[in-house]
Amino acid sequence: MLTVQQQINLAVEQLQNNEVVAMPTETVYGLAARIDSEVAIKKIFSIKQRPFFDPLIVHVSSVDQAKKCVTEWNELSDFLAKTFWPGPLTLVLPKSDLISDLITSGLPSVALRWPQHPIAQELINRVGVPLAAPSANKFGRTSPTKAQHVKEEFSDSVLVIEGDSSSVGIESTVLSVKKQNNIYELAILRKGSILKSQITEVLSRQSFKYQWQEVIDKIESPGHMKHHYMPSIPLVVCRDAKLKLSELSGLLNKKLNELPDEIEGVKIIKPKSDIKKIEFLKLSSDPTQAARELYSQLRAASLRSPDVLCFIQTSAHTGEMWESVFDRLYKAASLILD
Repeated sequence: MLTVQQQINLAVEQLQNNEVVAMPTETVYGLAARIDSEVAIKKIFSIKQRPFFDPLIVHVSSVDQAKKCVTEWNELSDFLAKTFWPGPLTLVLPKSDLISDLITSGLPSVALRWPQHPIAQELINRVGVPLAAPSANKFGRTSPTKAQHVKEEFSDSVLVIEGDSSSVGIESTVLSVKKQNNIYELAILRKGSILKSQITEVLSRQSFKYQWQEVIDKIESPGHMKHHYMPSIPLVVCRDAKLKLSELSGLLNKKLNELPDEIEGVKIIKPKSDIKKIEFLKLSSDPTQAARELYSQLRAASLRSPDVLCFIQTSAHTGEMWESVFDRLYKAASLILD
């Protein structure tokens, strides 16, 4: 078996030859390609079976590299980058000609992130250009937080660099930054482990004039569809903690069978027959730890093949970080019961 350094060396060679590789990051494993290789970028979409309307995040290894990817690098973006990078914050800004329309799905903006993981940083530095890298899984399915997850997804068709389990466990926070009439307009396009309150808190110590946009079009963000991150078994989120277990099977049989087969190009997972075996998803009471566990738990449960996986949402699941976890749980769910 190759050492990690040998895997990195081979990955650099493959990236230089218009191939894609799977690299660890602190959020989830990414399927990476050079931003200047249209051939490799197209391979990302093909391997993932990802529609071209879903933009990719561009990963950089410095603020200077990020600046080359945009036409406007404003003071607020610079402050946030220097505060939260390297780390799980993605900034959406007007793209430069360095970024192809293929990467941004034809949008005039690009999503940029400087990952914290040392292997991702080394890979970008050695290749010499930023890497476009969505999560290393089939479109709409559960994101990988371990090298083994990627291997299970793609077998031997993709080189996977062995790294530790992802320390954050869910995708980055995506923040749109726009400037209108000397006022910055900020919008969270995808929730993650960098919270709106944290961004507000660090900005409160500065003199920037800004406002949060609440009504937004999330199309600029990766993973904006209603269904995403889905395991290979039906997942149901039950928001009625008083629902009796004896009532659950019958209700689920009825409700799941009423669902359409596909929504926004994502196949909705349904039971193969009448529900007899229900498994309950258990996550840590600490939302930060729950985020680390979530995707691994969904994948492990899929291997056990219950008829349905059920998560009971309670009043204890409140707060910003839980909102980030439930952003994934709701999208991963075939059904949400109130």
